[in-house]
Amino acid sequence: MSQISKREILERLRTERARLEAAIAGLSEETMRQPGVVGHWSIKDVLAHIVAWEAELVTALWYNTIGRRPRLADIRDVDTWNERRYQENKDRPLERILNDLQGVYEQLLRRVEALSDEELDDPHLYEWTGGQTLAQVIAENSYAHEAEHAEQIEAYRKQAGL
Repeated sequence: MSQISKREILERLRTERARLEAAIAGLSEETMRQPGVVGHWSIKDVLAHIVAWEAELVTALWYNTIGRRPRLADIRDVDTWNERRYQENKDRPLERILNDLQGVYEQLLRRVEALSDEELDDPHLYEWTGGQTLAQVIAENSYAHEAEHAEQIEAYRKQAGL
């Protein structure tokens, strides 16, 4: 029944985070604040977006341990949710966003470490996942999401000659 093990999830989290870090390595703060990387978002905005989703995921994994329904389960209009997070974070300093990116990543690793392969693979264990496995929810809201945005940043850097 196992689709992806905890070990494999942790490996993917580390691999895609390394890719994201490589995508932003060596960029100046000015470059990271330039709009137009993803729509009107800058690299800083993209990183804040990743932090927001991963923070919701970490909260969801914690809520599982205390029997609360995660807010993540009730996000229906992703575009509106993304825009709200953008508005909340657009004026935050880059340094704080980078610190949050690292902090939420460390929390995510700890939360995943605490899960069993059975918890990750049972699509019926948590009602709020809507029939998805927890492994799928984690992938969508962390390493697959980071891979998508790392690719966009890489493409932006290539196009801009950075």
